[in-house]
Parts: sequence; structure tokens; C-alpha cells
Amino acid sequence: MIYTIYIILYLKNLSIIMQLDYKYLREKYLKYFKGNENLCDHLLTDVIFGFNELYDILNDNKIHSVLEIGSGTGLLLNELKAHFSNIEFEGLDPNESGFHNYKEISQKLEKENNSFFINNASVENFNKEKKYDLIFSVNVFEHVKNHPEYINKTLKLLKKDGVNIIISPNYDFPYEPHFVLPLIINKDITYSIFKYFINKHEAKTEEHGLWRGLNLNGKKKIEKILKDQNISYTFDYEIKDRILERVFKDKVFKTRQGFAATLTIIGSYLKIDKIFFNFLKIPFPYMKLIIKK
Repeated sequence: MIYTIYIILYLKNLSIIMQLDYKYLREKYLKYFKGNENLCDHLLTDVIFGFNELYDILNDNKIHSVLEIGSGTGLLLNELKAHFSNIEFEGLDPNESGFHNYKEISQKLEKENNSFFINNASVENFNKEKKYDLIFSVNVFEHVKNHPEYINKTLKLLKKDGVNIIISPNYDFPYEPHFVLPLIINKDITYSIFKYFINKHEAKTEEHGLWRGLNLNGKKKIEKILKDQNISYTFDYEIKDRILERVFKDKVFKTRQGFAATLTIIGSYLKIDKIFFNFLKIPFPYMKLIIKK
């Protein structure tokens, strides 16, 4: 009997791996990107990452309604719905400047699959009486203008015992992953030093205003906001190990992070990462925050 259970679990996990296989997803979604393979690759690897980070909580049978904030193209929502057909998924995205306009892709996915709905609004302007079991955002929190307002608004949108998962860069570590630049003292000084590279990146990616829209709060400031408002929260510190593993296994992510990824790999081989993040307690440049209502 025990072997039968092991086999069932193995096949179930194997099915997930196969369906979220990068090549499979690329064949499935490349047509939506009008030949822009780099953008497709970038987003698909983030879809796989986001899916893996959310899988356990969605698989516990307690979640019935989900809202993704900053849902963009809707690719992640579409994959989540394909694997969790009993859960209702909604998205929220303002399609503001500083980002690619993903609305066309999300509308096609909604129409073809009828699996989710994306509201064209920011969380601050999202007025709805509906409550959700789970709210999540992946690489969105750093683009939010007002973090206390965002946290309070998401709490209002949660059901009792609901959960808000925020996955984003941690700017207590002086590194900006969108532009792959070190942070020098503050945002303004960093811009004055790296103005040429920042403007060049925005022109190349057509993400005009991306730098201006970044909110570089780190874990310490976020914790203060949560403590001041007596909000229940935890941090998933194991995200560090999963991000380091991603640098080794995710070729697209590694290429995106450039020299920073190379340093990470060298540091890992030399065990410098253990000294930095475990012994010296230097903040890791990425965080996963779990807020509970």
C-alpha cells in the first residue's frame, strides 16, 4: 500500500514538472509575443518560478479564491488555473507606463481559455466587496508607490484567515536586479552615477519610467510598517536557497542577472555566500513575505 502511495505522489509531481517544462510552455505561448523571443523567455521563467513558490499553499485545499496583483500577461494565472481548476483566479493590473503593455496578451488568453479575469486597475483604486483567500504578487511590490497603503488595502481584500504573499527584491542589500546595478547610497545618487545605463536599458526594453517608478524599500522598512500596525507576518528565509538554485538551473534568469549571477556562482563554489548571509547576516537581496489576516 505504501509503495502505491509513493508511486501516485511521484507521478503527480512528474506531471507538474512536465506541464511546467520550459520548452512546453515556450511552444504554448510564443505565438502571443509576435516573435519577441527574449521577452517570452523572460516571462516564462518567471511563471515557472512563481508557480513553484505558490504550489504548496494552493494545494492544501483551503484556498478557493485568488487575486494576483500585477498579473501582466496573465500567463501565471493561466497556468495556475490549468492545474487548480477548482480555484477561482482573478488578476489586477493597471498597465501603467514603465512596463510593457501586456494587456493584449492577457485579453487573448482570457478569451481563448476563459480561465481567469484581469481587472484594469491598481490595487489602490480597486474597489470591490469580494474577499479572497489568497492574494499574491511576484516582482510587483517594488513598483508600488505607497507600501503602507498597499498592505492595508490588501488586508481589506482578504477573508478572515486569508494570506497575502509578497515576493520581491529586498533593497536592504544594495543591488537593483531590473537594471543589474549596485545601489550607491540612495536612488538619486545611483541614478546620477548610472544615468546612461539606466536610460539605455529603458530604451532597449521600452520600459520608459521603470527607474522612476521603483520603490527601493527593504525588509527593515517593511517590517517596521507591519510592526507599527500590529500585522501578523513571517518571512520565508528558505527563499535564499531557491534563488541561488535558480541562478544555477535557470539559464534565462542567469543571463538576465549578468555579472551578478557570475559572482553568485563563484561565491557559492567558494562558500562565500554562507559567510555573507549565514555568518555575517548580510541581508539577502530577495524576500518572500507572508502576511496573515
